[in-house]
Amino acid sequence: MCKSFFLLIVYSSIFLCEVVLAQDSHSIQINGGIISPRSSSNGLVGSIQYNYSFNTSLIFYAYMGYSAWDRNKVVLHNIKEVYTNKSQHYFYSYSEDEHYLIPVYIGTSIDLHTNKLFTSFLEFEIGYSYLSYISYENVIVTDPESGEVLSYYADGSTGENVQENLFGVGIGAGLSHPISSGINLLLTFKLNSYVNENYYGLFSKRGTYTTFLAGFNFNL
Repeated sequence: MCKSFFLLIVYSSIFLCEVVLAQDSHSIQINGGIISPRSSSNGLVGSIQYNYSFNTSLIFYAYMGYSAWDRNKVVLHNIKEVYTNKSQHYFYSYSEDEHYLIPVYIGTSIDLHTNKLFTSFLEFEIGYSYLSYISYENVIVTDPESGEVLSYYADGSTGENVQENLFGVGIGAGLSHPISSGINLLLTFKLNSYVNENYYGLFSKRGTYTTFLAGFNFNL
């Protein structure tokens, strides 16, 4: 499976290079930054992007990236009757770690406003992602005398490697600042979400992440 996705990335890179050489108004963009899944810890993200300008304010782009982050966050609860009252206890744990995400997306960027310092823009994108992570079962820890729930923990012996093929959409906004005649500095914020049913719908907590990117755009 991993070999197939690696070959997909290689073939996609060759295709993008051929497209770049065939066009006149094109550029290559290199980005790096932070990824923040709503239900997980923060991680790092990097991507390479091809841009083609239809006109002075409308740009088509395609990119591939790689992101990695660690544990997700889950809240487990237990309702136990204590004497004549019911008390609800919440416990924090995790059920996944070692996440790796490889997105292949296409999109459109629209310039909104330009002044002497920067150009602001909006982005709309759609694409495919390969996600890999290790899934765990949680074990309950109780007091042997009272039976009271003390905690939950992820059982390392139940670790199972999971690979998923995901389709998603995204929106973003950012600023571009010219450094020289052929190089721009870009700051971009994006919100992406998977549309697969097992992620509980568009913009669900488990299937949504944000990225903050800083990058350089090189005109060719």
